[in-house]
Amino acid sequence: MLSRMTAMLAALLLAFQAIILPEAGQTPAQRLDARLSALSAAADEEAAAPLVDEITALWADAGSPTIALLMDRAAAARAAGDPGLAARMYGHVHDLAPDYSEGWLRAAELAMARDDWAFAFEALNEALLAEPRRFDAYAMLARVLERAGAAEAALEAYEEALGIHPVYAPAQAGAARLRAAREGRPL
Repeated sequence: MLSRMTAMLAALLLAFQAIILPEAGQTPAQRLDARLSALSAAADEEAAAPLVDEITALWADAGSPTIALLMDRAAAARAAGDPGLAARMYGHVHDLAPDYSEGWLRAAELAMARDDWAFAFEALNEALLAEPRRFDAYAMLARVLERAGAAEAALEAYEEALGIHPVYAPAQAGAARLRAAREGRPL
């Protein structure tokens, strides 16, 4: 029993080392490429989870203390129930770092929560222009497109997400729902 537990702990330690300690000499962009490549081959959500955690951390890294501070203030404003202040903080992020996909994605989340579907659509397009491998942005875009009644375009967006992250549960569920509706089956 103890040797089995020791083996499990050793396996977990090795897995966490692979995630936490970057390979020597790899840039963040190279690590992102490697993790996205591994994600596309993940067998299930459990295998994908540590990869997704590192990928989202890499995407969230602004590389700028100013952008990080603005993103923190936007998150604090959202948590405090001040979406107007959060939107202004995201606006500053866009002005200072227009290619920072995380800023656009978080602004799109806020816009969706405020039923500002036009801005959510625009922000998600900007996020995907900045980082075309954002499976989360594709899934969010699909929800916006569904809301607009563009089921085929929404299905394509879900499929784009699944092309990057094949076991992404929100995209799997959305695509399955839209395929069922297209085939005339009850939802």
